Amino acid sequence: MATAELAGKKRTGWTWSLIRQGWSTVLIILIWHMIATYGPYPRFMLPTPLEVVMRGWHVASSGFLWEQILASLRRQVIGFGLAMIIGMSLGFILGISQKARTAMIAPLRMLYPIPGLAWIPLAILWFGIGDESMIFVIVIAAIWPVMFNTISGVDAISTTHLRAAKSLGANWWTMFTRVYLPGSLAFSITGMRLSFGTSWRVIVGAEIIAASTGLGYMINNARSILRGDELMVGMVVIAVIGYITEKVIFDYLEKATLDRWGMRAAN
Repeated sequence: MATAELAGKKRTGWTWSLIRQGWSTVLIILIWHMIATYGPYPRFMLPTPLEVVMRGWHVASSGFLWEQILASLRRQVIGFGLAMIIGMSLGFILGISQKARTAMIAPLRMLYPIPGLAWIPLAILWFGIGDESMIFVIVIAAIWPVMFNTISGVDAISTTHLRAAKSLGANWWTMFTRVYLPGSLAFSITGMRLSFGTSWRVIVGAEIIAASTGLGYMINNARSILRGDELMVGMVVIAVIGYITEKVIFDYLEKATLDRWGMRAAN
């Protein structure tokens, strides 16, 4: 009985949470509709939400939308994956080794402020227009948040834990897998969230400038032919993919890993 009551409370809590999160979205859509209907802009510049939905159905039914989504996601998955490998590796190296940090941190901090989009001309010069240049831009833009957050996570590990592990004879692999990795995991996951958002914005911007496929290309092409409804379809899809990734993938990853390593009490 207690289990059934608890399940019912969880369902009710989930429903109210969904309502609280959804009302602001509904309000934004209503404001958008009012401005598009009665505002100063012509419809080709600011279509109504219904017109955007209808255009979205059309481009999805034709297969064009799915082709652009898959092109962007393919570049994102490859580039983000490479950025996580490089960024976390550098983060652990610089966090654990003071000598490596002293030698490398200055040039890395000089590269960090350069915007991802600023690398596009160089990427095109090196790799040409195509997936290689897009992936390069994603990597160079996404490594920084996860790298610096991983360094902060290593720095936050208690020296008492480090000394205890060493006094018990832990080798470097045990230190990494049982102390450094779980101890910095919360920071690293935060860095991954930031890196994904950064890389997702950069890939769309890069596709607007130098691609013949992808959601960024779709948006730029719609602008050139004055299809505001199709342009906004691309923007909505970008927002939805980002939201789903944030709420589903990273929330699950955070819960699974932090509970697994005992960083917080499991529900």
